[in-house]
Amino acid sequence: MENIKWYKVIMTMLVSFFLTGCGGDLPDTYQKGSDYQYMEKQSFNAYHQEGEKVHYFLHGHYIYYMDKEGSQLLPLCGKADCLHDRETDTEKLQNCNAYTKTEARDTGIAFCNGYLYYVENHISDVPALYRLSADGMKKEQVYEWEDNIGIEQWIIHRDVFYYAEHKYLAGKSETEERYALKSLALSENVKKPKVVHEVDKNLTVFTVAHPQAYGNYLYFQVHAQKKTEEEVTDDNYLKYQYMKTFIYDMKKDEVSELTLPDLGKDEVIQGVTFWQGKIVFGPYNPHIEFLEPVSQYIADLDGSNAEIFMEDIGQGLMFLSDGEYLYLSNLNMVCRGYDKGDANYKIYDKNLKLVDTVKLPFKAPYGDVGIGTPEMMYILYEKAEPDGEETEEEEEREWGIFYWDKSKIGSYDGSAFEITDIKYEG
Repeated sequence: MENIKWYKVIMTMLVSFFLTGCGGDLPDTYQKGSDYQYMEKQSFNAYHQEGEKVHYFLHGHYIYYMDKEGSQLLPLCGKADCLHDRETDTEKLQNCNAYTKTEARDTGIAFCNGYLYYVENHISDVPALYRLSADGMKKEQVYEWEDNIGIEQWIIHRDVFYYAEHKYLAGKSETEERYALKSLALSENVKKPKVVHEVDKNLTVFTVAHPQAYGNYLYFQVHAQKKTEEEVTDDNYLKYQYMKTFIYDMKKDEVSELTLPDLGKDEVIQGVTFWQGKIVFGPYNPHIEFLEPVSQYIADLDGSNAEIFMEDIGQGLMFLSDGEYLYLSNLNMVCRGYDKGDANYKIYDKNLKLVDTVKLPFKAPYGDVGIGTPEMMYILYEKAEPDGEETEEEEEREWGIFYWDKSKIGSYDGSAFEITDIKYEG
């Protein structure tokens, strides 16, 4: 009897241990394979994701993969009898696992725990979330929204789908609009959206933007304008401006605003960069020029304990991080014509020592490129027809990926990095 008693105690302890390990909160560090890949962040969507054994790319209406040991791009569909992107029958297109009805520029891809996700947001259908198995053998619909809901910017982090919801409500005289940041737990059998933050209905909302996540925190922005009967002009728009960055604490289920004690009346904080388990950010002051030097701050993930990180940084410059290096980029300023120099990155190591400066060997699209992993940066490209005319058939135009092997960081000294071209052969 005594042996049986101790056996039960030991088994109870073991069960408790495993339940805690599986169901407990993950730490506030980057967990490869399950976390939002902040390194691939672009303006709205990610077109490259790192999987467990392959890289995934979204181009046009198809998802492709490339083996990490190889150099060939292939459609992510495991069906032996499928023509994939060579199919000309519009009805048969739907049967390809790699096919997305929504174009790449209007959706994105996210890898999480063995699955690749994307949102069908086509104008003729209700929004729906789909996922593919890592090998492309299986494709299924995960969730479908109602027809009065639009899914705008979104990410996936630790098996939760976070998204900006744009809802249309029929009013007596006109259609009313509501915005919210919501979450959808993908691991639950019965999936039900949860409100993270509902935007004040008395605001004229432009967008709920740039959701990002790190550890047990989610970050997002609300760009809006306070409602007024006065005409809003270039002279008075600051009076009604509403631009805020919010932090959602997943453990506490609480939302707070990211701010600074001495933030000026018209200054706003526009997003964060993740660096060494903290957030880097800076206020934007509309009364000074884009390249005028300002201070950048670093704080804990919940926004507390903020302190000056770097000084004399042009306020239009942008910090990017791949986890190993911190990059100070002027791409956006060059693209917009404020910086007349070359597009480049100043690269810092974990001790904030400036280890290199490197130019881009190509013109950055929209001044925004996902910085990539510590090992590689991947960039999609598409070449126009020789005569400069656009063609209706995407498959007639050459496309592929460039990649930058970062192993030579420390040796560029202001020169351009080399790129390797992997052309899609079809």
